[in-house]
Amino acid sequence: MISLSSICYVNPVQSYLLGVNMEDILVVDHLTKQFGDFTAVDGISFRVAKGEIVGLLGPNGAGKTTTISMIMGFTLPTAGRVEVFGKEFATNRQEILARTNYASAYTKIPYRLTVWQYLFMFSLLYDVAKPKDKIRSLLKTFQIEEHAGTIGEDLSSGNTARVNLCKAFINNPELILLDEPTSSMDPDIADQVRTHIAQAQRKFQTTVLITSHNMAEIEELCDRVIFVNHGKIIAVDTPEALAKRMDITKVKLLMKDGQKRTIAYCQKHNLLIEAQERSVTISIKEEAIAEFLSDLAKLGVEYASISIQSPTLEDYFIGEVRHA
Repeated sequence: MISLSSICYVNPVQSYLLGVNMEDILVVDHLTKQFGDFTAVDGISFRVAKGEIVGLLGPNGAGKTTTISMIMGFTLPTAGRVEVFGKEFATNRQEILARTNYASAYTKIPYRLTVWQYLFMFSLLYDVAKPKDKIRSLLKTFQIEEHAGTIGEDLSSGNTARVNLCKAFINNPELILLDEPTSSMDPDIADQVRTHIAQAQRKFQTTVLITSHNMAEIEELCDRVIFVNHGKIIAVDTPEALAKRMDITKVKLLMKDGQKRTIAYCQKHNLLIEAQERSVTISIKEEAIAEFLSDLAKLGVEYASISIQSPTLEDYFIGEVRHA
């Protein structure tokens, strides 16, 4: 007999890759947005499962923020539909928004409202139980307690972003959309924000759709990445799998002798090389590394150390943007 304890947990990304049917919290179906003759979002479709953290990645102007704006109902689509919690957004807006929230690093707080007043206003709108306790907890989580009495116009951009994250979590949303949430934040605060997002996902099975230009942030947080460019979806996969699509590895050598010979060898064999005062970095296919190092040895090249860097999500991002 198979006991419940012997059944392995399948996380959302495993379910997606294995084709297991999980509850879809968000369905975007052929969503399109045109501004005059310009198509900002061009018929994109994707799904986000319960408890999944998905990154919406792309260069500036790719259509990420416009997509999130349409999902939240800030902008009306030209065509297509959005379904949240199994219901059409257009006809169930109030119910859906009560279970959803949003934060952007670029949303301004009303100049004359204090942080406390701003958050208390949203706690009333969302009918939060024990709102004062909830606000205190969030201010502590995002380390902004000292600014509870600060008015919006006196907040730095980083502190404004933190206040907006407090607002985004105030109703314990089942679905949260984050547009560049850690932009303008100090690295230590940004790390704490990522930790809180991950903890919320584990504790409450919160579903998250996030945009960011921080590749390390996307790699750390996201189960899947949806890469968009020029309003269209270019790729959908895990961060690791997207990175592996780049077949170029970087080999860095700290030179002892033979730097000029190494540069000449790379130029002869059409290998991309970056030379610094005492080191060189070569971009090369992983399977060619052994032969490359053997050839350098035959040339009498000596190096003090070697480091090999596998492709990253940032490498994939740069490669896609350059070839677009």
